[in-house]
Amino acid sequence: MTTENMLAVWLHGIPVAELMQLRNRRLRLTWTPEAMTRWGEGSCPLSLSLPITVRRVQGPHLERYFDGLLPESPLRAQLEREHGLAPDDTFGLLRTLGAECAGAVQLLPSGTAPSTGTLRALTAAEVDGVVSDLPTLPLAADLPVTASLGGIQAKILLTATAQGWAWPLEGAASTHIIKPEPLSDAVIPDLVRLEDWTMRLANAAGIAAAPTEVQEFAGRTAIVVERYDRVDGHRVHQEDLAQGLGLATRDKYEQERTPGHLTALSERAWEHAADPDRFLDSLLEQLTFNVVVGNGDSHAKNYSYVIDRDARLRPAPLYDAAAVHLVAPRYDRSGLAVNGRTRLRYIRPDDLATEAGAWGLSVERSRELVDDVVDRVRGAAHDMPDDPCGVREKLLARVAGFGRG
Repeated sequence: MTTENMLAVWLHGIPVAELMQLRNRRLRLTWTPEAMTRWGEGSCPLSLSLPITVRRVQGPHLERYFDGLLPESPLRAQLEREHGLAPDDTFGLLRTLGAECAGAVQLLPSGTAPSTGTLRALTAAEVDGVVSDLPTLPLAADLPVTASLGGIQAKILLTATAQGWAWPLEGAASTHIIKPEPLSDAVIPDLVRLEDWTMRLANAAGIAAAPTEVQEFAGRTAIVVERYDRVDGHRVHQEDLAQGLGLATRDKYEQERTPGHLTALSERAWEHAADPDRFLDSLLEQLTFNVVVGNGDSHAKNYSYVIDRDARLRPAPLYDAAAVHLVAPRYDRSGLAVNGRTRLRYIRPDDLATEAGAWGLSVERSRELVDDVVDRVRGAAHDMPDDPCGVREKLLARVAGFGRG
């Protein structure tokens, strides 16, 4: 094997593993002595699905974790074409984009240490161009796409500086995600404003959510999301539920089943969370909020958690939440099973409390927490200063009937 078939996996400034692409294009991970010394065997500093072990790691869960760091198609396919890679070449894309991924993980050529990278300042016209042209990616030689973020929606990663927006290069940390209004007529009208309103509603209801705002770029509306995994120029490690459970991205939507993915996460939380009760309470709050507002896209890639430097799980803010069911009732799936149910119209407070009971929480106390979230959402919706998508009354009507049936 040559060094072209190997990448060093860095986390918090430590080379924690070596990732190798085998001749059959499968991946193999070997943990470093530094990782073993820092955290010990059985710890999960990188992913719940990849505990540290003295053995070499191979298998679907490994492939799925690293695949989950990359965008979904059609954006992924476009990146593969731009970089001359074969379809589904996960290792090749990681070699190109791995210096700036979600969380604190960085994948670099063997023998290369992380650097602060460089920032290429953008003019206002350039920012307008790269955002308004999405999903077409920039073709300029000095604006190569060298950062990665999962998801299917077209987006661009930029860094906010005192002088304005900059393009992150060579592993420089991005600070914001910019997602323009989708061009397709098949999606929900004013999706960007709906997501922004829903996220601001969450914060107003006391549920931590990534800060957002709506901006215009050359006449195209976009949501600007502040990254919660970037704090004062430093990377904060996190992963999504699909990665933590070793799920393929294509399986991010759960079918009706019990026990479900959230119960599987809770089992790991009792062992690995810094404060399991607080962690699961936060998870129940987010789940309740998503159900109450009718977020029809809250799948396993849209729930995440922080993994701190001691390999302990902590709650992560809400993100990618939009009350789509209120404006398009056909979006009626919760994304994850709640007490075996996935149809938003049939999920009730007792289902949420029963689901939490399966996690090991008190059903009675969980019902109180669910009712409290519903009350906070109702109050916050009344007090929201604007209603750009005309969803306030629909939400209040849904909240009023939520406890019935």
